[in-house]
Amino acid sequence: MQTASCRRLAACALAAVLLAALPQTAGAVTANRERALEGSSYVVAQQRPNGAICAFSCIGSTADAVDSLVGARSAPRAVRDAIAYLSDQVQRGRVSGVGLRAKVVMAAVAGGADPRSFGGTNLVAAIRATEGDNGRFDTAAVFDQALAILALRAAGANVSTQALHWLASAQCDDGGWQYDQRASADDDAHCLSTTDPGTDYFTSDSNTTSLAVQVLRTGSRVDDALAFFRTLRDGSAGWGYSQCCITTDTNSTAMVIQAYVAAGVAVPSGGFGALRRLQLNCGAWPYQAGSPADVGATIGAILGILRQPLPVPQLHAAFPLPTAGSCA
Repeated sequence: MQTASCRRLAACALAAVLLAALPQTAGAVTANRERALEGSSYVVAQQRPNGAICAFSCIGSTADAVDSLVGARSAPRAVRDAIAYLSDQVQRGRVSGVGLRAKVVMAAVAGGADPRSFGGTNLVAAIRATEGDNGRFDTAAVFDQALAILALRAAGANVSTQALHWLASAQCDDGGWQYDQRASADDDAHCLSTTDPGTDYFTSDSNTTSLAVQVLRTGSRVDDALAFFRTLRDGSAGWGYSQCCITTDTNSTAMVIQAYVAAGVAVPSGGFGALRRLQLNCGAWPYQAGSPADVGATIGAILGILRQPLPVPQLHAAFPLPTAGSCA
């Protein structure tokens, strides 16, 4: 078992070297960076005077935006203002719950701040203090469990074997993970309740599965997850959210790309093309084709187009932003 694992890691490393040596790679990297910078310009244009960049939620979206802007190595002033906003929210007691704290920890690290002294709080200790004997952080959803582990890694903190085991064992029989709960005996292969399906609003999905893969990275569970991703592709070669909604969307496509990169496996043919085609002329991304520009989708797309899994390390800002286009 150990030998096979070593061979797999060696094969992945060799593949990465070979891919990097291809003559098209430099041009593709440059083109993807330009797309990321165009998206970043749109994101920065949405920043509020207090530093927030609001999509689905102001705090969570601002933290995600920091990761994306740092990943694009751009907009240091916007990143600084966003970090100041997040620090203020922590100080005001508005950053609670494992998932939200985890996002802020990753943003703090990417933005060059200390998550152990952020807004007057040690966010790393706050997350670790909630871990139960079974490895689960508080009563966190599976999605938040994965975020917590990624945040601890970002901060250089130890992650317990129990926490990793709890996440791994939450996998559904179809190879995916669902947002809220671990798989149970009362679930079908997609983690839909067989006893009370009318009240079960979550099944295995690409977004939660992506985070789980970014945590686990290798092994049979990751192999099963990559097979699950194949069931969520539509004719555009992108990825949808779940079995009920396989129409390509920006966030799911970007997150699946991040998962493949984290696992050291080549992104399936057409995946990057699907994400590129979704980008609008103004540089932003919509949630789905035919939809208007969406700040949350654009934040998510940036890390996907850059092939950057979580957590995002602190990176020097080296590239200026282009002028933001009009998305009217």
